[in-house]
Amino acid sequence: MMSIRGFRRGGVTLPQRMAFSHDPIENAFLPIHAKLTLRAAGSGKEARLLVSEGEELREGQLIARADGKGTTNAHSSIPGIVRRIVRGRSPDGTALNTVVVSLAGSFSISGKRPERYIWKSLNKTDILHLLQEKGVTQVSTGIPLYDLLHGKKDGGPVQLVVNALEMDPYRRVEEAILIHHPQELIDACDILNKILKPESIAIALDAGLQTAYIDALRSHAKDADLKIGIESFKRRYPQDMPQLIERALRDKRGAAGSMLCLEPSTLMALHEAVVSNKAHIEQYVYVGGGAIKEPRIVKARIGTSLGDLFEECGGFKGLPERVVINGPLCGSLAADLDSPIEKTTRSVLALCHEETHSGAEQPCVRCGACVKACPESLKPYLLYKLLIAGRANEAYDLGLARCTSCAACAYACWSRLPLVQLFDRHKAQGQNHAQ
Repeated sequence: MMSIRGFRRGGVTLPQRMAFSHDPIENAFLPIHAKLTLRAAGSGKEARLLVSEGEELREGQLIARADGKGTTNAHSSIPGIVRRIVRGRSPDGTALNTVVVSLAGSFSISGKRPERYIWKSLNKTDILHLLQEKGVTQVSTGIPLYDLLHGKKDGGPVQLVVNALEMDPYRRVEEAILIHHPQELIDACDILNKILKPESIAIALDAGLQTAYIDALRSHAKDADLKIGIESFKRRYPQDMPQLIERALRDKRGAAGSMLCLEPSTLMALHEAVVSNKAHIEQYVYVGGGAIKEPRIVKARIGTSLGDLFEECGGFKGLPERVVINGPLCGSLAADLDSPIEKTTRSVLALCHEETHSGAEQPCVRCGACVKACPESLKPYLLYKLLIAGRANEAYDLGLARCTSCAACAYACWSRLPLVQLFDRHKAQGQNHAQ
């Protein structure tokens, strides 16, 4: 009997807007033009650009090399010619360079039989070097996987958690990977086991997942001689946030040491890097929303435009009111349909009016809905009023720094107050002042 755990208070129940299909995940068409974005790390460091305009590139060729912690190697997702290099800034002011590659030439990866490395003969230093060289990035955060693992491999006991939970009302990418690639996921866990020697390995998944899929995971784990626990959780947003999973598992196990949560899509990139010697040039993305004709999960090349992905899914059946990247609660609005997918893109949604529930902001009525929804026991309405009044210090005294930006409060708010936007802006200002 599997235990069902979760956070003790707060959260909201979201309607499931995706009719989940167990069909195989398809490869998206190759983009004619790939826009490869190179973002600076939080420290301000940028990866060193290695290519110039007019240069011919091979599929998977290194185009930018990591330059210190927080930066990662970048590779061309298609063979082609560098048409232009655009230097600019992201909305938060950090450097953002874009390498535009036009498809041309022959393929060295696509259509070829994948390489198969005997990774078990490698030591952990060799494996870490491979992850660094192939530019593998944690999909949920954008942090280089090398940085995450290198910082933990000698830092005391580690609990490894494969986070396959998705409380987003649309996306089911991680669960689909769990269903269609159990062998690869267990192999990836085996690789991480060699690097980290964790005290425990657990897979956090939805309590509604069919038993047959769980049995498949257990069977592969047994074949790999890995002891992996299965932890199921009821659907309640934002249960998929790593800190809430960690809190629930610590309440159950009382485990010591640090906990590392990695989603299946990150483990798939790790697996391809170590087992197939393949750079992180593809991403699993859910394409959907009420304005899309044929919602689906695809495996797309990094740099593919949102417009290309929407066309792949039959195009629009109505005019979208908003195009959102990475979910309606914690995601961001797309600048335009030419915006490319990146290593951190997990979903792109074309939302119609019925889904956005857009409306005019109203005065706070102190209904308390935001307080009931907050899993961190904060009072969002009070933090909001203090920040509006210019009393940020008092807001921090009441716990503003503990806000996880899950947006459960904003979803529950009857007055449609932009709670999270204001909290995030002030937290970013506070971090900048601290630096």
